Amino acid sequence: MKHKKLAVLFSAALLSFSNLAFAQTAYPSKPIRVIVPYPAGGGTDAVARAVFEKVGQALGQAVVIENKAGAGTMIGLGEVARAAPDGYTIGIGGTSDPLLPLLYENVPFNPNTDLVFVSTLASVPLALAAGTSVPANTMQELVAHGKTQSSKPLSIATVGLTSPHHMAAILLGNMAGFPMTPVPYKGTAPAVTDLVGGHIPLGMMGLPSVLPYQRTGKLKILGVGSPKRSALAPEIPTFEEQGVTGYQASYWFHATVPKGTPTAIVERLRTEIDKVVRSADVRDSLAKAGFETLTLSPQESAAALKADTARWTKVIQDNKLRGTQ
Repeated sequence: MKHKKLAVLFSAALLSFSNLAFAQTAYPSKPIRVIVPYPAGGGTDAVARAVFEKVGQALGQAVVIENKAGAGTMIGLGEVARAAPDGYTIGIGGTSDPLLPLLYENVPFNPNTDLVFVSTLASVPLALAAGTSVPANTMQELVAHGKTQSSKPLSIATVGLTSPHHMAAILLGNMAGFPMTPVPYKGTAPAVTDLVGGHIPLGMMGLPSVLPYQRTGKLKILGVGSPKRSALAPEIPTFEEQGVTGYQASYWFHATVPKGTPTAIVERLRTEIDKVVRSADVRDSLAKAGFETLTLSPQESAAALKADTARWTKVIQDNKLRGTQ
């Protein structure tokens, strides 16, 4: 009887090992779809296409990018969460995804438990831009100017209500000690147009969106929200350097798959994605578009996401923010 039990256990272990080996060798055997929860042509879409074209080549399969925008990323990521956990549906997530249950009622999935993190892709620091008529060239000068406007706080353009840009603007005003009134726009383009045109004095934007205008003298960038100066514009100081201690505001992108996806497939994807993100051609391509490639271990990514989530959760709760679908 004892020998029979050992034989059964050995057979089960062998079968498990065989399944693992099969998953590693057989995957992928058909095209992979990558769901981007934003419209085509945006930053998330650009990162997904730059990275996954090469990932598809490395895996020997076609990769199809599908843009499923709407409802604060719930449409696209919800489809990922409901997909078969077989490695053939990948979602592109971002900094704000864990906050969906805080911002919206009746979220049809839990982004914190129904999706499995695979790998980081890239990041973009948020930057505070000012129109040329604003009498400030540094954060210190802006704070001094802002405090004189307490009866009519300065307006600051953001991209979408309860977006990372919107929350970053609120947090900056709170931490720097001067009031600002966020004005949510429906997209980056109209916000930057109004900022350059002098229709709104300030804007919290992704650095790539405003950097060309700063370099042509049409805008001033007063600070970036990254922990250290961005390689895209090393001449621009961080907010931390300018006395806003502890302030950070960046948006980063990562790949995610449905809960239950076999570990062997997750590891295969992570390995290939990390190789692509570290490659010189993809790194240079993303840098030209204004993104910094980001390769963190799962542990580092979890810690960064936890810190970001805690930071923005406090902003949401303190300011009673709610999203609109």
